[in-house]
Amino acid sequence: MQENRCLETKGIRVGIGEGAVAKAPGVIIAEGLGSCVALALYDVKHGLGGMAHILLPTSSEYKSRKTGVFSPYLYADTAIDALLKELRCQNGTPLPNVVSKIVGGARMFPVYNGTCAGIGEQNITVIRRILKEMFIPVAGEDVGGSHGRSVKFHVHSGKIIVTAIGKETVEI
Repeated sequence: MQENRCLETKGIRVGIGEGAVAKAPGVIIAEGLGSCVALALYDVKHGLGGMAHILLPTSSEYKSRKTGVFSPYLYADTAIDALLKELRCQNGTPLPNVVSKIVGGARMFPVYNGTCAGIGEQNITVIRRILKEMFIPVAGEDVGGSHGRSVKFHVHSGKIIVTAIGKETVEI
């Protein structure tokens, strides 16, 4: 895992457990989302955005074991704060200007058969709850289902282009 980057550039790729912030006209890319979620936060007033590639809903298991290197972008319950801090390192972004977009959270393994919430659904639930508590509106989403996705977040417009094999391209 790489540490978060606060960059003003194009084509920043964020892998699992990574996050990045870019100014317009930057593009942030997350590929291979299954149950993972790409969470984008966008400052609509300043043309500044960030994205986290979230793997798991909560960091409690990590915190109880305290093993390995901790990345806040791995977990839904810590990624939002981490992204907001990075947005502020760019320009002191006030909360009222920030909106969110959520992509991913698929149920990739039919083993669950609907008997319990899969990791993807848990990720989405935790993200929505925290965004609601922080009064950050969800401006768009493409979540759930049983297919993987890749995303390109165009910071200049705030638009996210979602692609998936065998599916039509979606713009949110």
